[in-house]
Amino acid sequence: MKNKFLISLYRLFKLIYRNKIFFVGFLIFVFYILMGTVGLLIIPYPSPSLANPFNAFQPPSLNHFPLYIFGTDYEGEPLLPEIVWGTPFILEVTSIASVITIGVGLILGLLAGFMGRFVDLALNALFEIVLTLPGFPITLILATIIHTSNPLILAGILSMFSWAGLAKAIRGFTYSLKKQEYITMAKILGLSKIRILKEIIYPMSSYILVHLFQDMMFYVFGLVALYTFGFLPLSNNNWGVILNFAISIGGAIYSPLGFWNLIIPVIIIIIYEIGLMMMSIGLGKLVDPRLREY
Repeated sequence: MKNKFLISLYRLFKLIYRNKIFFVGFLIFVFYILMGTVGLLIIPYPSPSLANPFNAFQPPSLNHFPLYIFGTDYEGEPLLPEIVWGTPFILEVTSIASVITIGVGLILGLLAGFMGRFVDLALNALFEIVLTLPGFPITLILATIIHTSNPLILAGILSMFSWAGLAKAIRGFTYSLKKQEYITMAKILGLSKIRILKEIIYPMSSYILVHLFQDMMFYVFGLVALYTFGFLPLSNNNWGVILNFAISIGGAIYSPLGFWNLIIPVIIIIIYEIGLMMMSIGLGKLVDPRLREY
């Protein structure tokens, strides 16, 4: 049993390694996970004891390596601890929001496509209503009214309107797949509905996983923007709050003073987004054997 697991793990690693685009994105993704876990054991927690007002807004340097490699903030506190300790919150909220979107979209889309008739009519009407709602302004209003840093609530706000597009696509896939011969044969053979649903979901797996990574990309931008522009409560160790202070206190938009406080978090976010994008691009070949020939 243990050997089978190790062999499967080895084969999976070989598939990932051969898919260069996915492999590079995967390495970047793993780096951020390590930064948000192991990094907390290495880099000290941001505290006033690290601050020195005479060192405010210093550019990156090798002094007291590695503390000052990202420079300092408006209090003279090194940015590296704030970036590292802000990583788990970003990963947690965006991952939960993506799982909610995928879960709700998949379940409701399957229900509509598989059950058909009145269930489909009711759910499809719901999808259309959600898709026509102005999601962005409603998200801003909810974020301002609720004004919380609770990861679950924030994930719920971010994913509130995103699932409808996926649900509609899953509904279409399900309608198409359930007319395939192998699904008809499965029904004739009397296979359970759960087994038939599994056969329907499998061909959609690459599309669903690509959607998962794309959602994470979208939610990272959305969450950081909500903090940057003050729609959520300012809190320590948050990439968006660093950007907020860079603009509001450092005047980074019109003054070189807060330049590094603005550019460092932006670079950190862009690299993470590139990693997610490369994983979503390479995922098709990883999951679908037919695409590996191209």
